[in-house]
Amino acid sequence: MATRKKPQGNDWKAFQADWKQADHPKKLELAGQYNVTYDTAKHWCSEGDTSYTETCKPKTMSISASELLKLRPEVQLDFVMFDIETSGFDADWDILLTACIKPYGAVPIVFRADHYPTWQTERANDKAITGDIATELRKHAIVVGHFSSRFDIRFLRAKMLRHGLEPLPLMFGIDTWRIAKDNFKVSNRRMKSLSVFAQLDMPKDEPSGDRWMRAAFNGAQDAMDRIVQHNIEDVMLLEKLASISFPYLKSIPKL
Repeated sequence: MATRKKPQGNDWKAFQADWKQADHPKKLELAGQYNVTYDTAKHWCSEGDTSYTETCKPKTMSISASELLKLRPEVQLDFVMFDIETSGFDADWDILLTACIKPYGAVPIVFRADHYPTWQTERANDKAITGDIATELRKHAIVVGHFSSRFDIRFLRAKMLRHGLEPLPLMFGIDTWRIAKDNFKVSNRRMKSLSVFAQLDMPKDEPSGDRWMRAAFNGAQDAMDRIVQHNIEDVMLLEKLASISFPYLKSIPKL
């Protein structure tokens, strides 16, 4: 069995520099070069080595309070509606087709798989769209979805794991399906059924299984266009449903 030995001297300095600049997949590769786990390599770089702590020592503030107040945080402390459309229900068998992220009161941000180069020749490779969705989502603090705690977030996380992407940071999630489950005695808690019951405006488009099959398997653009439109209508409807559901929200759990 190979020795798990921490690099020394110039090798250690090079390891530190590479680790500091590397993304998550590269860090996994660096750890593998020394036959250790990612956690062990991470521990090496945080166990108090003088050269490392000097590199990572936080700088003292060198701007005025007024300048600091003008800075915007990296994470926007806002609500975003989130909904995805996929070719099926399981991330190990199915692919991402589209996603919408809609900041409250703003225009939806749309992602669609057929706008990526891999769509024509390698449709099963949804790494690029997964990464872009995650990059946008991580900018926001609170994610609102319907059945999202059981599907949308879990599907996205599974895809991120599959493609070696960094996990989402600490975020909070609101699921209008769970609010309905905890508060309303109704026969059906699907978003459409709840919206009809609450007399909200309904989307005109009615999805069909054939459309999803033609998009996923044939790459039909007209089918993708309709799925994207359905996705946008869903987040618009979700925003209305969330607005009337918030008074019943007792707490906001971690995502």
